[in-house]
Parts: sequence; C-alpha cells; structure tokens
Amino acid sequence: MANEHPFQILFETLGRVPTAHAESVNRQAYEILSGILTVPVEKVGRCILLRAPRAGHGKTHLLSRIQHQLGASHEFIPLQSAFGCRIDAASVTDDTLRRLVRQLPASGGLTVLDLVTRRLFASALQPLVASGEVPCQDREGALNALRTRPIETFDFNHPNAVTAHWARENFEVLGQRLSLELAQRSDLPVSGISFWVNALFQFASAPLESSNRVRVLAESVHTGSGVEMERLEALLGLVTLLMRVVLVADDLEGFSTDETAALRLAAFLGSLRQSVERLDVILSLNQDIWQNAFMPRLSGGLADRLSEVVVELEPLTELEMEALLNSRVPGLGRRILDRMDVDAAGTHARGLIRAAGIAWLKATAMDSAPAVPQVAPMETPVAVAPPPVIPVIAPQPIAEPPVFAAYEPVKSPEPVMEWPAPVVTPPAVVEIAAEPLAYQPPLESPFQSSDSPSFAEPRVGSPPAPEWQEPSEGFTPNADVSPPAYEWTPPVQVEPSPTNFVTPVDSPFQEFAQQAISDPTPTFSPPPLANPPPYHPVSEPIFDSPPTPAAVPPPPTPEETDRVDDLLRQFRERYGRGSL
Repeated sequence: MANEHPFQILFETLGRVPTAHAESVNRQAYEILSGILTVPVEKVGRCILLRAPRAGHGKTHLLSRIQHQLGASHEFIPLQSAFGCRIDAASVTDDTLRRLVRQLPASGGLTVLDLVTRRLFASALQPLVASGEVPCQDREGALNALRTRPIETFDFNHPNAVTAHWARENFEVLGQRLSLELAQRSDLPVSGISFWVNALFQFASAPLESSNRVRVLAESVHTGSGVEMERLEALLGLVTLLMRVVLVADDLEGFSTDETAALRLAAFLGSLRQSVERLDVILSLNQDIWQNAFMPRLSGGLADRLSEVVVELEPLTELEMEALLNSRVPGLGRRILDRMDVDAAGTHARGLIRAAGIAWLKATAMDSAPAVPQVAPMETPVAVAPPPVIPVIAPQPIAEPPVFAAYEPVKSPEPVMEWPAPVVTPPAVVEIAAEPLAYQPPLESPFQSSDSPSFAEPRVGSPPAPEWQEPSEGFTPNADVSPPAYEWTPPVQVEPSPTNFVTPVDSPFQEFAQQAISDPTPTFSPPPLANPPPYHPVSEPIFDSPPTPAAVPPPPTPEETDRVDDLLRQFRERYGRGSL
C-alpha cells in the first residue's frame, strides 16, 4: 500500500521480542535491570520503579528485551489491570496460572506447571527418604534419582515410573507430609500450601491429552471467599523455590486520575513483597502518573517500598536518534534526521519515530509526483525598425470593351505532370522436370503398430465408405487379459517405545528436560500395596486392511474387434495402402 512505511509500529507489547532495536538507546537502564535481576534463586527479591519523563521513552521495549534475555531462568508474569485500574489477588492469580499452563513446544501437551509440580514433589520427598520415613532398599540410589531425574521420577503418565504410581496410590497420606515440608521451606501457612499440593497433584496426574484439567484447576482456585490473597502467596512461594519470579506492572495509564486505585495497588504490592521474600516486582510508569496518582496518597513507608530501586530513562541524544532511525532503515538514519523537525518531534523514541514516518511519506510523495516541464526564460526582444511607408496610388478607371466585342478570359497554362512508367516484372520461368515426381507415401506415426495400415484422409468427392457387413465366421477375437495377481504382505508390527522429552527453547527447566524417560527409574522399592491395581496389557496396534488393487479396464468385446478389423480391410481393398 502507498501508506506503508518502516515507521508504522509505534507501540510495543510486553512479552514479544522487538523487531527493531538500537543498542545505544536506554543502554544504561538495561544494564542496571539485568544486574539486579540476575541473582541466584535463594536471594531476596526487590521492588524496582522504572520511570520515564513521559510516555514513549521505550519502557515496554526495554522490559521485553530483559524478558527475552532472562527467559530461560526467570518467569516474567505481566499483570493485567481489570477495568484499567484494578490489580488484586484474584487477577494476579489468574495471570500467574495463565503464564504457567502454556504448553511447551513438541511436548505432546506437557506444560510448565507439570514440570513445576514434578520438581516440587521430588524435592519434598527427598528428606522423607533420607530420614527413613519412606523405606527403600537402595537409599542412596533413590536420593540420586530424586535429585537428578525428578521429571521422569514423577511422570504419572509413564507406565515404568513406579515412584509416581506409588505416590498416586498413597497420596492421601503422602500429600500431607509433602505439604508440611514445602510450608516449612517457603515459610508460609500450611493451609495455602496444602491447597496447591492437592490441586497440582490433580492437574499433573490427569492425562496430558485431557482438555478439562486446566478448567478444573481454574474452577478449584476460585472456590471459597476471603482466601484469594493466601492462595496467591502460597502459589508464588512454591514457584519461587525453583526459579526467579518477576511480576511486571506495565501500562498503568488508567491510574492517572484515580488516587484510591493507586493506593490499593501500592498496598497490595507491598504486602505481597513482605510475604514472598524471593519475589521481584517491576512497577513501570511515567513521571506524571507517579506524581499525580501515587505520591499524594502514599505514606512514606509505601513510597519507600515501591521505590526501593529507581531506574530513570533519559532523553535521547543526537547519536541515539540516528541509531534509532538506522534500526528501522539501515544506512538512512542521518538523511531522514536532516529532513525532520527535531524540536517538534521531541527527544523520546515514539515522537521521533512518528516524525520520521511523516518525513518518509513526504519524501515518497515527492518522488512519485509527475515531473513538471521546465519553461525556458524569455529573451529580451530586439528593437526592429518600422517598415518604410509605401505611397498609395489611386487606381485608374478601366475602359469597358465594346458590347459587340467577344470577351475571352486569359487561360493560364496547365502544368503537365509526367508519371513514371510502370515497372513490369517478367513472369518467372518454371522448368518442368522431364520425369514426373515419384510418389512418396505419407510418414507413419511412431505410435502405430507395424501390422496396422496407415492411410490419409479421403479426398472431397470420394465415393462413400462401404456399409457395415457382418464379420466372417472364422474370426477369433483376442484373448481376455486377466488382471495381475496382487499379494498382500501384512505390515511389520513395531513395539511402542517411550517418547523422550524435547527440551523447550525458552523453558526455565532446560537443565531437567534434557533427560530421557527411558533412563532407569529410582531403585528404592516402595512398600507393597494392599490391593494392587489390575494389570492392563498394552493393546496391539490395529492396522487397516490392505488396499484393494485398482480395477483393470475390461478387454474389448468380440463384436467391437470384428467391426474395426473389417472396416480396415474393406478400406484397403477400395483405396489401397498408399492412395491419397
């Protein structure tokens, strides 16, 4: 389209990798955020206030770059504000689950929450095995399997994962012990941890191809009233035992005129940070929203908690402007910058890109406009002398001829035109050969059999074709062609093999997902069950019946063959093989 240009995209979305980027733009803020967030899992989290002079300085662009860089070891959870100005425990729980239940690439339905559940259960079962509460013959081998292969050990859908099946049968007692262990590690109430242990077990033990397990999990989360904050703290506390979790509150323009909503958000984030110590929070907003909505109602303590670390974005310099334009149109940044009104565009990225788009459209319109013909300048006229005055002589009267005199007008001689003589070309002399040309029969088609005649089309006025006659009794039709015999060979049955896990590209569990399912399972033997479940053998694969061979067209009937042969024979007798 005529209006398309490289500067159309003015807004970024958190979570998407930016298509164009300039390394020098907001470089200092990028290094500060990377240094704060790149810490071990057991470190205490911090609250970061990312502030810009006005909208359009690249806050969302910067956060998307940070998320792309640390996505393998961190879980970034964007917070969506309901009705533009409400962020509470219920909405943050939904945002967290929506992020965790995303499916991993090429995993057959496996999600991030499945891996989180298996690792949590394996880590909580280790002290029970080490203390002897869960007896096993090879204690060291069992502990090694729980530490190095937690995903395979608690694979509830694999037939060879004996530990997972034993845990499924004894989860009524085992779940309580796992809840106590995880509550002590996260320093959170047992009630909230116990709720998530049961909910995660139901989710992870369901078949991966089941479409109801996410719905059942969402319905169980919103049951009950007054427990939303406790369940959110328990969920974030469990996840932060395995990885760094970063809550990102961006796009907060809806809080600009609502001081009460800004106060509720500040109190909510402050309480959440006190309960979950390993949690990181990024509050991204503009200077006007911070001054107009947050500062008038915040107490000193809440203001200090939200501004624990302040990262300010600076205006763009001339070199950064040129680099930003070059990221959209490489090599043309300086030319576009010279055609722009930088004072009107401002020193922020969005204003600069918008002004560059206007300059680009103007330059395109000028290039596509039709050329105006150039008119040569007029020369100064040269003074010319007036022509001489010719005296006028009065005409003399003409004497009329006598009446009787015959008047003959003077005839001007007519020009005589001579036409060139026509060129006559003598007729060409055609020499006739003494002997007539020898008759050459028509060429035969390479697709015609040697025993079938070759003849040309009959000439106009030739006698009509002979009428149909019944074939002679001695004619024997060709033998029927029977279709080829088809032998069907049954396909070779292949024993089903366990499916290996494929490591996701951006999964925070990359170091655990590279282990194959086929590895040996834990060597400890769980106590025998009172009522062992019946054994269900794996059914053999069912193969489809062999395909029916394609039908061979039937051979021609004797009547059709006799008719064609008789017509060919009669035609050769009447016209001959080489007649024209």
